[in-house]
Amino acid sequence: MCRSICRLLLFAGAGITIVGTNLEAQAVPPPSPAAPLSITLDAALAAALAENPLVDAARARVTASAGSQRTAAALPNPVGTYWSEGHEISAYATLPVEPFLQRSSRIARASADARAAAADMAGTERDVAVRTAQAFYRAALAQAARDAMRENRAAAQQLVEYLRARVSEGASPEGDVIRAEVERDRADADMTMADVEWLRAQAALCQWLGANAPPPGALRVALPDAAQFGAPPTPFADFAAHALAQRPELIGARARADAAASAIDVEHALAVRQLGASFGLKRVAGDTVVVAGLSMTIPLFDRNRGEIERATGERLAATAEVRWLERSVSSEVDAAYQSAVRLAAKVAALEPAFVRRAEESRQIALGAYREGAASLLQVLDASRALADARLIVARMLAAAGESRFALGIAAGYDPRVAARLGPAAAPAGPAHDGGVR
Repeated sequence: MCRSICRLLLFAGAGITIVGTNLEAQAVPPPSPAAPLSITLDAALAAALAENPLVDAARARVTASAGSQRTAAALPNPVGTYWSEGHEISAYATLPVEPFLQRSSRIARASADARAAAADMAGTERDVAVRTAQAFYRAALAQAARDAMRENRAAAQQLVEYLRARVSEGASPEGDVIRAEVERDRADADMTMADVEWLRAQAALCQWLGANAPPPGALRVALPDAAQFGAPPTPFADFAAHALAQRPELIGARARADAAASAIDVEHALAVRQLGASFGLKRVAGDTVVVAGLSMTIPLFDRNRGEIERATGERLAATAEVRWLERSVSSEVDAAYQSAVRLAAKVAALEPAFVRRAEESRQIALGAYREGAASLLQVLDASRALADARLIVARMLAAAGESRFALGIAAGYDPRVAARLGPAAAPAGPAHDGGVR
């Protein structure tokens, strides 16, 4: 999809034409009846995370893990027994002691599972945010291409009208009009393709914005300003340290390793099974005596050795996974940091000199064409260079903004914080999450 967008952006240059002050004004296609809603990445993420079935399912699993915690902490109920035979009556209660021996280990395991579930929910929120951001920047590229195609179409039509007037006066050859009409028809076709891609990209974005999202075509996405990328970057070590401490998958893996360690303790405690203490009364021939006893399974055979070995193996596997994730996260943050720094530096270097030089080149070609010192093709080439410059800046802004957000996600920041990373790619101060507005 990105390849088709880039191809569309390159086609933009073919239709860009000069717009002189003495050209006749031409009507632009009428705007939609309702003004489009403007949305930032911050607002898009807030809407996506507020209402998403995947996040709701992860929250439900957190609730389920809380129930497991309560079950692990529950105390055992005593078993009451009443027995009567002839003149002999017995009544006693037996309290299982085995659960008390396992209780602390089960609570620790359930708590670790709850932490893992909470980390999984954070990971689900991150995945939803990443896909929302990808849809957001795809819509931004499609929007930039659509705007360029509309400008192409209007400028091409203006040029056609201008050259027709000059041909009628004998000041320009008729071949220039035909060439300009070809450019106009091509720009019209490009505008249609850009509109279709823009609607598709907006539909892909709107599906992440919840049930109250506007229909496709009713949004405008806001790209970051180039001035935000001029500050020096925050040191890499800050992001790497935060990632190792806060990445959801790392937190979840460590919690699962803790749960596996607690499972070993549970299996060791299960070596003593069916342990119970009894206390009661017994009445025989009018005499009442107190009865107390202890029951337990005699551990002649170690039936729990296999489960202890299984739990130990799972703990070793979980610990190895943590080490691998730490290595992977460090590499991911390194790549994201280098990409964000390089793109930010390029954006800061491109604007405003890059577009300004292209504008000056077009003005020079336009002036030379009016004086008869340049051909129409030279003017079209200069206009094509200006269109390409503007579209390259839009693509670079989108890529820099997306890479900065990706760096925040890779470093383990909350998606809503990653969307507000400041100019130096460090977390900015608190801001209102907002919504679609």
